[in-house]
Amino acid sequence: MAGFMESAGVVRSDSMDVVNDPRFFQDNVINYRLAAFAGLSVVSGLLVQNCMDQLFDMDKNMQIFTQSHRIFHPLGVLQLLAFLILILILGMNMLATYVGVAQPYHTIRLMTAGPTGFDTAASYYLNRNIVTFRHAAIRAMLTSLPLYILQMGIRLVVKFDRTTMEKGPAPDNTPMDSRVQGIVFAVLMALMAAGLWWIHLKHFAIFRDRYNQIHSHVTGPTFTNYMQSMMTPKKAGFLDV
Repeated sequence: MAGFMESAGVVRSDSMDVVNDPRFFQDNVINYRLAAFAGLSVVSGLLVQNCMDQLFDMDKNMQIFTQSHRIFHPLGVLQLLAFLILILILGMNMLATYVGVAQPYHTIRLMTAGPTGFDTAASYYLNRNIVTFRHAAIRAMLTSLPLYILQMGIRLVVKFDRTTMEKGPAPDNTPMDSRVQGIVFAVLMALMAAGLWWIHLKHFAIFRDRYNQIHSHVTGPTFTNYMQSMMTPKKAGFLDV
């Protein structure tokens, strides 16, 4: 099974050499930063779970107009707004969850990959793309907290109104507004999934580049110059891999 999955390009069946090198156990500044960053994936994971539960459990009566598009329906608009905010919060925290898991894993794996592991891990950690995604993930997660409270307040307005009055009979057929909203939200989710997949590919491309460099240029001035160039911020451009 391992040979088949490796030949198909799904996974690799080999790993780094496991050696009891005392340099791997030395404390460094990256460990402290990763420790501070570790709590991000925990909080964002909880928010992702809550958002997914509430997105499926929320009342889907979000029509803007009722009775053959003649009467404006403010509760439907508020419910639709809360649903959009929940989707936004879900996307923010999916980004934070991925970055909070992938970057510590890649950094620690590079740090323990050889005698120059710290320099390689530092070049990965300080890469412009990695720094951008990390800062964006932290900001997204922190911004999603007040947004989460905001959508709860909007939903409370709808809930107080709908739970204190008699519900009318459900229509025989699904309203066209609901069909369109379902398709629009499905497309929006697909775009979010594509964006997260692109971020995943970007992280692995940078990781593979650093991992290959640590094996091709282990010592000497070439390796030193390469690591210094990777850790030096550049003003022009954005993506360097």
